[in-house]
Amino acid sequence: MHVGLDMIRDIEGKVQIIKKNMKVAQNRQKHYANKHRVHKEFQVGEHVYLRIKPKNASLNLETCAKLTPQYYGLLKLMRGSDQWYIG
Repeated sequence: MHVGLDMIRDIEGKVQIIKKNMKVAQNRQKHYANKHRVHKEFQVGEHVYLRIKPKNASLNLETCAKLTPQYYGLLKLMRGSDQWYIG
């Protein structure tokens, strides 16, 4: 009976080590991802460009994905009661 309990404790210990290592790896990835992010603030009435990504660009044989526009016009930022609107 002690062999089974020892095995369970050993497995639980390894699970805790794996959880700790996963948390360290996730924090490292989050740190590297956040280094490239930029916080931008906009005011109501400012004009902004809306970034778009071509949908199913690799499957669309009629157009070249490299040449499709990546930004959509100058749009004015508006604010409703609790949401942002672009138009």
